[in-house]
Amino acid sequence: MSRTFVNLAVLSIALAISAGALALPANGEAQDDQSTRIARLEGAVLAPCCYTEPVSMHQSEIAIKMRLEIAKWVGEGRSDREILGTYVALYGAKVLVDPRTRPEWWTPWIPWLTVIFAMGFGLWLLRHWQAKTVPADTLSNGPELAALPDFEEDD
Repeated sequence: MSRTFVNLAVLSIALAISAGALALPANGEAQDDQSTRIARLEGAVLAPCCYTEPVSMHQSEIAIKMRLEIAKWVGEGRSDREILGTYVALYGAKVLVDPRTRPEWWTPWIPWLTVIFAMGFGLWLLRHWQAKTVPADTLSNGPELAALPDFEEDD
């Protein structure tokens, strides 16, 4: 074999290895992709004990068990549809978070704005009532008092 042929073979093997390394994601990237997928699945399933919070936030024993199962199944390579289908088969369709029920960005502001408007209205109302109060001494000297019938006091 000639020296050129050996150099070309080594170069082609090196290129093939580097191209293969570039085609495969790095281990850290695969872990990030899996953790993102796990977080998405945990947010898509409600805790079956009360059906009010997603598994990602709930602290019940069943929610912790479900988080561990989801991580295990993602590591085994199960699809999202397969994992969600398993929970639907176990607990029914109400275990899935309905994306239409997720609050919009403005939803948390409604209670605070209501409180602010109510306080503003209350302050306005107090000032309005205070502005309409008439001092007592103007009533005793005014013509309205003369128009009232006289009342006799019993002694």
